[in-house]
Amino acid sequence: KLIGDFLAAWAIQTHTATVLEPSCGDGNLLESAASTLLTLGARPSAVARNIHGVEIDWIEAQKAAARLRVLGVPHHEGQIENSDFFAYCVAHLNDQRLFDAVIGNPPFIRYQNFLEEHRVPAFELMAKAGLKPNRLTNAWVPFLLASSLLLNDHGRMAMVIPAELLQVKYAASLRRFISDYY
Repeated sequence: KLIGDFLAAWAIQTHTATVLEPSCGDGNLLESAASTLLTLGARPSAVARNIHGVEIDWIEAQKAAARLRVLGVPHHEGQIENSDFFAYCVAHLNDQRLFDAVIGNPPFIRYQNFLEEHRVPAFELMAKAGLKPNRLTNAWVPFLLASSLLLNDHGRMAMVIPAELLQVKYAASLRRFISDYY
C-alpha cells in the first residue's frame, strides 16, 4: 500500500488526471490512484471516468472493481478492461486521449513462460518502436515500452521495475528508448 500511494502521489499531478494501470491485478495500485485523485479534489464520478485498469484475469479484475466501489467510486464503462494489455495497447495506441499518468507493477514473466499469444503483439509493439526483443526478453520490458507509448506529452510513469533494467543486455534497447523518449 505504501509503495502504491507513493507511485500515485508522484505520478498524478491534478484532480483531472487520466490514469492507467496496465496490469491492475486486484486493484491495489488503482485504489492508490483513486485515493490520490479524491484527495486532490476529484469527485467520485470524475474518478470513475478518469481511472482505467487492464487485467487479464477476470476474477482479479472483479476484485479491482470492488476496491474502487469501497472508495465510493461508481462503476464506469471501460474502467477496468478484462484484456491482455498488449492487445489493449494496440487497440488504443492511436486514440486522441492518452493518459496523464501510468502507474503499475508489470508482470515479471521470463521469455519461456511468456505465452505466445501475448508475446507476439508485445514484440510487435517493441519492433515498431525500434527495439529488438530476443529470447531473453522478460514481459516487463514491453510493458514499460507500451505504457510509455500511451502517455501524453506531459504524462508521468511510475512503475515498479527490476534493477536488471540497468544491467542486462536484453534491456539495452529499452534503456536507449527511455533515454531518447523522455
